[in-house]
Amino acid sequence: MALVAGDPALPPELAAEVVVDEPLVIAVSHGDVLARRKTVTLDAIRDRALISLPPGTGLRTYLDDACASAGFRPRIAFEVADPRMVAQLAGLSLGVALLPESVTRAHPASLQAVPLVRPRLRGRIALAWRAGQPASPAARAFLSHARTRLTRPGTPAAGRP
Repeated sequence: MALVAGDPALPPELAAEVVVDEPLVIAVSHGDVLARRKTVTLDAIRDRALISLPPGTGLRTYLDDACASAGFRPRIAFEVADPRMVAQLAGLSLGVALLPESVTRAHPASLQAVPLVRPRLRGRIALAWRAGQPASPAARAFLSHARTRLTRPGTPAAGRP
């Protein structure tokens, strides 16, 4: 079993179940000009310093793909390996971040989440496993525990083994 971020194209020998599916938002410090807006488009961050996870991660892939579709490359000022650190740096006014809504809720004193409306992006994490094979008792127990701990309200449940 593995946790897979983003919208991976899985080979047919793997099955997956989305356990987290939530909006991605623009996260800024409360003093940032964007914090006063009700919504933003991707164009609002075109020339801004961005804080992001490294290439190859789900969040970075969402950011890179959305910016490419909008016709620009993101201006990454800080690259860190932990979404919590991305949130902390954005809260210190060091740049703008694209984060799952739940991450910004964990930092209410320092971060303002601004809904991204064009494009609307969602962050997804899926559990993946070998398809067509009965899961071992340990794998079934892990999957049950992961569903309970990771699934958020509104997350679609698909492909349960």
